[in-house]
Amino acid sequence: MKKFYSVLGSILGFLIILLYAFKNLQALIGFEFDGMEDILGYFNLVQQYLVYALAGLAGMEFVAGKKLIAAIFFIILAFVVVSTFFPDVVNSVM
Repeated sequence: MKKFYSVLGSILGFLIILLYAFKNLQALIGFEFDGMEDILGYFNLVQQYLVYALAGLAGMEFVAGKKLIAAIFFIILAFVVVSTFFPDVVNSVM
């Protein structure tokens, strides 16, 4: 299972670097076309979620085989995902 997490983490890391490279290239060169702002907005959103996914995969790879630590990690990961994707749920509870 660790190998599976490692492969997924490598793919996500590669995608994150590609997004950063595209955004930095656009900032340095300044190429523009119709819809560029929308595309960059989507890239920022996807990039944020890819970073969460990569951190989650790295954590799952670390806790693989350690049941108690894995349970604590999954609770923390669930809190981060719920509070990120559904902030109204957290606001209604608090």
